[in-house]
Amino acid sequence: MRFHIVDTFADRRFAGNPAAVFPQPAFPPAEAMQQMAHRIGLPTTAFVVPSGPGEYRVRWFTPYKEINLCGHATIASARHLFGLADNADRDRLRFVSDNGVLYAERVGDLIAIDLPAAALTPADPPPGLLDALGLAAVAACAVSSDDILVEVESADVVAGVRPDFAALGRQPFRGHIVTARGAGEADFVSRTFFPSLGVNEDQVCVTAHCKLAPFWARRLNRRRLTALQLSERGGRLEVEDAGDRVRVLGTAVVRDGVPELVLGDLARR
Repeated sequence: MRFHIVDTFADRRFAGNPAAVFPQPAFPPAEAMQQMAHRIGLPTTAFVVPSGPGEYRVRWFTPYKEINLCGHATIASARHLFGLADNADRDRLRFVSDNGVLYAERVGDLIAIDLPAAALTPADPPPGLLDALGLAAVAACAVSSDDILVEVESADVVAGVRPDFAALGRQPFRGHIVTARGAGEADFVSRTFFPSLGVNEDQVCVTAHCKLAPFWARRLNRRRLTALQLSERGGRLEVEDAGDRVRVLGTAVVRDGVPELVLGDLARR
């Protein structure tokens, strides 16, 4: 079987976040999947295995580590799988992982997925965090079970962040989210950094928006919001705060002309 590259949250202005999708009849050994993800070198590679009509088992790997959830690679997987003859008449797919079940739906030209919202607890920035992010001050700070979120005064400040990734990787968090109110094109903007996972900056991070959506919904008193991620490639998405769940909607474009290598070929490199 071959792998496919899909750019999620891409439009005419933003190139979005790429993911590799590796359909397989059964999961290869974890070591082989990790090796493949490292060699492909994209932020996340999703391995998907059919388990029933419209249902797939899924596992996600960054170049350096298996992770328990990846929204953009799930959207990428759904875009590829919706294009298969077996799913031509389906508007919904079910993805089963060791971390739970995700559903992906066609919504016009977009793909929507529904994820658990993440609880945030206000906190002071821990020692060394602001220096690692290159920030003098923050407007607010909050932590979840795995990530830390800091609000800064403007979108320009978000765009200008230049982290010390080695120092950031020593912080006791999986990821680091920097956000601010939007300046006209969107309700809020963000950037996300995951050096501990081998991804210094994630181009568009869906799981971060499971924190960002409830954070900004409370501040702006609206459930449906538009968001921009101000990374190098950039991405545009919509989010909906539904209490204990967050719905994320975005584009997903299969790249034309991308070389596709079979798993065995890649393993021999």
